[in-house]
Amino acid sequence: MSDSKPEIAERALRGPDGAHAARDGIGEDDHPVPLWFNLAWVLTWIFGACYIVWYLGLSSWSARSQYAAEVAAAAKTSAAASAVAPEANPYKGDPAAIAEGAQTFATICSACHGPDAHGLVGPSLVDPYWKYGASDADRFKTVTEGRPGGMPAWGPQLGSERIWKVLAYIDTLPKTREPGFGAPDYVPPAPPPSPSP
Repeated sequence: MSDSKPEIAERALRGPDGAHAARDGIGEDDHPVPLWFNLAWVLTWIFGACYIVWYLGLSSWSARSQYAAEVAAAAKTSAAASAVAPEANPYKGDPAAIAEGAQTFATICSACHGPDAHGLVGPSLVDPYWKYGASDADRFKTVTEGRPGGMPAWGPQLGSERIWKVLAYIDTLPKTREPGFGAPDYVPPAPPPSPSP
C-alpha cells in the first residue's frame, strides 16, 4: 500500500449530535430544492388551473357533443349502406358466383354450420326454419350484421359480394323438411347402441 492521498477526499459530516460522522465516506447533505424545480412546480399548477377553466367554461368541445356527432355520422353511414343493399340476391343462379360461394362456405361457414349445412354449433341452413327470416334481404342482414347468441358479423371481413355468393351457394343445397339443428322442434338423433360384451 502506498501513502498517497486518495483521489477523492472524504468530507467530514456532522451527525445528529453535532459531531462529524462519516460512514464509508457516504453522507447526506441538506441542500435546498433548486429554484428551477420550484418554479416548474408552481407553473404546472397555474397551467392546470387555467386549462380546467378553459376546458370547462370557455371551450365548446364536450364528450357529449362528440358522441352525438359520431352517432349521427354512424346513422348516416348505416342508412346509406342499407339503401345500397339489394333486396334480392344478384348472384342467384350464377355458376361462377356459386362456386366462389361454395369455397367461402367451406373455408369459413362450415366450421359452425357443418360441411353439408345441416348445423353443428350454428343452426341448419337447409331446413325450413329461419329464426330471423328466410328472404334474401333477411339472410344477408343476418350474415352481415350478425345475431345474438353466436353469429358474428361477417360484413366487415367478407364484404357484400362474398356474402351474396355464399347465400347463392346455400340456395343450391338440397333442402329438407325435417327441422335441423337450431330449430325449436329439433330432436337430436339417438346415440348409437353400445356394443354388447
